[in-house]
Amino acid sequence: MVFILASFCLTTAMAQGDSAETVFRIGTFDRSSAEFAGETPKQSVNFIVGESTPAKDWYARQPAELVSAVGTHPANNAAAPRTITFSLAHAPATAYRLRVSLLIEGASVPALGVNIDGKRGTFYLHPILDSDMGDMIDSFDPAYSHADVEVDFPGAYLHSGTNTITLQAVEEADQVVPDSGLTYDAIELDRSAKAFHPEASTAEIVPSIFYTQHQGQLDELVDVFVRCGEPIKSGGSVDLNLAGKRYHQTLRGGEDFGEEKIEFAVPEFTAPTQARLTWNAGRAEHKEQTIHPGKKWTLFLVPHIHLDIGYSDYQAKVAAIQSRVIDEAMDMTQSHPDFRFSMDGAWDLEQFMKTRTPAERQRVIAAMQKQQLFIPAQYANLLTGFPTAETLIRSFYASANFSREHGTPFNYANITDVPSYSWSYASILAAAGIKYFLAGSDNVRAPVLLQGHLSQNSPFWWEGPDGQKVLFWYSRHYMQMQVLFGLPPLVPAGHDTLPLFLQMYDQPGYRANAAIIFGTQVENTDLFPQQAELAQQWNSVYAYPKLQYSGFHEALKNIAQQFGNDIPTVSGDGGPYWEDGIASDAYYAAMERENESRGPSAEKLATLTSLVNPHLAADKKDLDRMWTDMVLMDEHTWDSYNSISD
Repeated sequence: MVFILASFCLTTAMAQGDSAETVFRIGTFDRSSAEFAGETPKQSVNFIVGESTPAKDWYARQPAELVSAVGTHPANNAAAPRTITFSLAHAPATAYRLRVSLLIEGASVPALGVNIDGKRGTFYLHPILDSDMGDMIDSFDPAYSHADVEVDFPGAYLHSGTNTITLQAVEEADQVVPDSGLTYDAIELDRSAKAFHPEASTAEIVPSIFYTQHQGQLDELVDVFVRCGEPIKSGGSVDLNLAGKRYHQTLRGGEDFGEEKIEFAVPEFTAPTQARLTWNAGRAEHKEQTIHPGKKWTLFLVPHIHLDIGYSDYQAKVAAIQSRVIDEAMDMTQSHPDFRFSMDGAWDLEQFMKTRTPAERQRVIAAMQKQQLFIPAQYANLLTGFPTAETLIRSFYASANFSREHGTPFNYANITDVPSYSWSYASILAAAGIKYFLAGSDNVRAPVLLQGHLSQNSPFWWEGPDGQKVLFWYSRHYMQMQVLFGLPPLVPAGHDTLPLFLQMYDQPGYRANAAIIFGTQVENTDLFPQQAELAQQWNSVYAYPKLQYSGFHEALKNIAQQFGNDIPTVSGDGGPYWEDGIASDAYYAAMERENESRGPSAEKLATLTSLVNPHLAADKKDLDRMWTDMVLMDEHTWDSYNSISD
């Protein structure tokens, strides 16, 4: 409350005195939208400086409007332009600068439409990947970014008295991307100390990560951004000279100021390459720029749905959903042979085998033998800081036994959602012969993993207390396809978000040209069938980045081979984060720990009895059930609010 009130008072004071540098400020430049209203506006937004308050009258998120539909919707549409009304007591200054700080929290990067007292222009965003967790959604979104737009304009646009600035998120894709929009961090209008020269224009060449292929020629898509301070004159154009070839395009014009984005398809080139840009928005200008091509990425898309036992619904229903997902995955691999699906624990397969006919059971075994379906080593996603080492070992038994019986792979483990990576787990994995470990974490209560940039530093060898190692890939969340492409997935969404996602790995120390997109949708849900078509749809448009369906092991093996011997080693404990639920159930937690300590003794005594008296046999079924129940007691949904209410 104090923070919001202080911000409001600052806004009012600066609007009243024209001698101040800042005319108005809405919000705080802290890469957070927390000070704004969180709901969707039900009527047109008009923020009156000096009267309105950010928490009530300015809304954090603005949905995007397709550029083809701008101006056609009623004023109360949530995507309609949002107005800021302010007053100048005296004649305007010579020049002003509008600064708009934005957050990218969806599967698109819209442009920003700006209208200043009837003068309009468009500005494009150049987001930077963000891990500051200014907004909590940061922890879920692998493309969460921030971007600043600075608009210089002449004082002649304004006048003494009441003025308005309107802002609108504009989507230039051919189709609506679900949840497309912008989130506001802060907005500020300042008097500029610099003189404004409307005839001046600037331009920038920005090579992209996108390549297309036509008639055997690989072309890289290169963007050129031209910014003008006045309307583009008739016949405005851009010429790009690159590697001895000239490319020409016409500027569209039609606005009073702002930017235009022009895309060129040029044959692939080497780094560094000298490019020459000539543009004419009213007068001819030139620029020399050294550019570097984008990396030719392969993105291993790992279709996968997280398993929460008893979180989103009671256990029997979760079992039914996860079993049905396996049915759906097999149907999808039948119609799309390149599709792959990875279960989130041997528990999924166990439930399926209990409830299907012999023919269906044989079908899933065959799919796993052909490596179309995969199960990890672990039974479920465990709280690794709570169980005994013996229980962690027993959590591999179901998958290992299935592998021995049916000849299916047993070569990787994963923990999804709960960021619980106790140090002993590295040694236990390695001792079990598991080479690869992957984690797709929910960082809400474990920001050290996000802000420690473990995803950017993957892969790395995780060395356990005994010196044994397992190769670790840390992923920023576990339903990355849904966040990057939307659900159902769309190619235009990936065009906007993949360049942001790949900023994690576009660094000198990352030696591979491949990365993993971990998981496709939220936990305990039926498979969206459209995801089986995404790779073909994407690859028909772009040669690179290339999408390839994969299992975890295959993907990480490919990346590791590209790194060779240049993979760092990390020793230590990831911390038992998210295990606070155990403390709220201390009585049963103590009972469980005692049982896990006594479990090996019970098994030994039953075995010794059969050795002393050959007429007796250990009740293996009950002993196995004992360990299964103890492993399930360590499953990560312990005392989540949903598990109690359901």
